[in-house]
Amino acid sequence: MTRPLTTLLVVAALALTGLGACSSGGGASCPAKVDIKTTNGGAITVCGSEIKFDVNTIKVKPGELKITLRNGGTSYHTLKVERTPLELKANPGKSDTGTVTLAKGTYDFECTVPGHAAAGMKGKIVVG
Repeated sequence: MTRPLTTLLVVAALALTGLGACSSGGGASCPAKVDIKTTNGGAITVCGSEIKFDVNTIKVKPGELKITLRNGGTSYHTLKVERTPLELKANPGKSDTGTVTLAKGTYDFECTVPGHAAAGMKGKIVVG
């Protein structure tokens, strides 16, 4: 008699755990990843989540670029534009914005949290 009751309690506990895993955790998730985002207005938002950004390549014109990092994940992320002083930092559900002036060329960007860039959390900004 106690065995069916124990089984029922275990199944109920697993079901509740599964429902908790499906919740958003309070932060808005990122949109689907795209290969290229182009901006002519000098501003762009990049969303970071579990070891990925929502874009591989950003295409812009030379000059000032306002970048917003929106963290749609559940862990801390950064966005560092190499060869510039810009490094944005955002906790889960938060955003950070900064401006950088870019000359014609290609600039790598990545998350500087240890292991994130190596796992694929990186991209390029193509200025031309």
